[in-house]
Amino acid sequence: MNSLVLQKTAIDRDLTAKYAIPSLPSRLLPQQKPARLRRKGPVFWAMLALLVLAADFLLALLAWLAVDLVMK
Repeated sequence: MNSLVLQKTAIDRDLTAKYAIPSLPSRLLPQQKPARLRRKGPVFWAMLALLVLAADFLLALLAWLAVDLVMK
């Protein structure tokens, strides 16, 4: 069992070396800047807060109507 694994590993290494793709020079590759999180401005947070408040108001209204419908 171990010799089969070793043979397969050796064959894989030979194939990898034989068909290896040469890497492109670094000047041909676009320079990738590290990912950086953009800071969200206060307008974004205000809009998010208004959206949450609107959703909360809508749920409260639906609950009010549901209770009103059940109590009648």
